[in-house]
Amino acid sequence: MTQVVNGTTLTVEYSRPVARGRQNLFGGVVHWGELWTPGANWATTLEVDRPILLDGHRVEPGRYSIWLQPRESGPWRVSLNRTWRLYHDTPVPRDDFVLHFEVQSAQGAHMDALAWYVYTIEGRSAELRVHWGPTYVPMRVETEAFTWAPLPPAERASYVGSYAFDTLDPTTGGPLRVTVSVVDEGGTLTGRWGEAAIALVPVGTAEFLIGFLRAGELFDVADEMTLRIVTRDGTSVGAELRWEGEVFGTGAKVR
Repeated sequence: MTQVVNGTTLTVEYSRPVARGRQNLFGGVVHWGELWTPGANWATTLEVDRPILLDGHRVEPGRYSIWLQPRESGPWRVSLNRTWRLYHDTPVPRDDFVLHFEVQSAQGAHMDALAWYVYTIEGRSAELRVHWGPTYVPMRVETEAFTWAPLPPAERASYVGSYAFDTLDPTTGGPLRVTVSVVDEGGTLTGRWGEAAIALVPVGTAEFLIGFLRAGELFDVADEMTLRIVTRDGTSVGAELRWEGEVFGTGAKVR
């Protein structure tokens, strides 16, 4: 299960146990107080590519195995362990736990096969759920706001311009005709990708990720693609579009 929230990719990899008519999933199939990976076979894993808050607790980018302790009364305990390649009944390395927190389980529609899913997304936050039988456990995910750092005035000025591309889209193979403009706006580089407002997020000398703006706020970044401005004697003369480091389009400066 993969979901992008505010440019942050959440991936949960799990196997799906099935109720098959059993009614006592918690307190029976899974014993009260048992340390259980919410899935089957190999341990369920959570992977994030940017820092998040999981129910208010910071989780750094990386991949973790997920463990749950159901309780007959009171909140359930969720744990993340940095050792993620574990079989479900393998002893869990106690020294590798990075996080424990408590959440309240809830009741809803019957889910015969266990499922992880994102229930809601609101701006920078979402609700992540694991659901089996009529029982689900909700966890709030909060992502960080994107920021982009200002560059020195002379460097910013050297990138300003509009660049026309006529190339092939690396994801579809179809035509990609777009004019990308770069503007110095109050110390940061913004502009347009066609009609869409963008920000240029520095990732190297004269190279930028394309960030997308909503109401002036940076809400997503296309991290597979970069725009590289080609300069000569402190002035831009053209630009390149790169996909995973490889040039796939060369743009002429038109303004």
